Amino acid sequence: MAIFTGTYQHTIDEKNRLAIPSSIRKCMDEDTEGNGFFVTPGLDKCLALYTPLHFKAISEKYNEQASTNRKARNFQRHFFSYTKKVDCDKQGRISVEPKHIDYAGLKKEVIIVGVMDRIEIWDKKSWDEAEAGNSESYENDAEDLFRLGSVPS
Repeated sequence: MAIFTGTYQHTIDEKNRLAIPSSIRKCMDEDTEGNGFFVTPGLDKCLALYTPLHFKAISEKYNEQASTNRKARNFQRHFFSYTKKVDCDKQGRISVEPKHIDYAGLKKEVIIVGVMDRIEIWDKKSWDEAEAGNSESYENDAEDLFRLGSVPS
């Protein structure tokens, strides 16, 4: 599966199109992972983009959750009702749905972040605020995660 990294500043145009950086698109092997992306609601008020192959794996994992569990049903309803498959046009742009723009509070300037198996799209101001807090806690969080065994050695 593709591993996405890096931070890129881009803009959403007047037709709600967003260029996905070529360095991110080149990480994908369309023969094995499929083409385009599934745009989903991310955590912390961002959007998450997954390759079709990874989205299928996520869907299978979520399907394992008991349908009798109210939290699982509510999560699945929200997650899948806000999810949309998008393909890149010839210029490498995707169309961002108005409901996705509203969900993530996206303005014209956005930050595209590669985060391992997914790509996140953040409003620039929200990203700057989140990063200010993350920079301060980065070392402490790393120390805690490694000590608790949540991060592979």
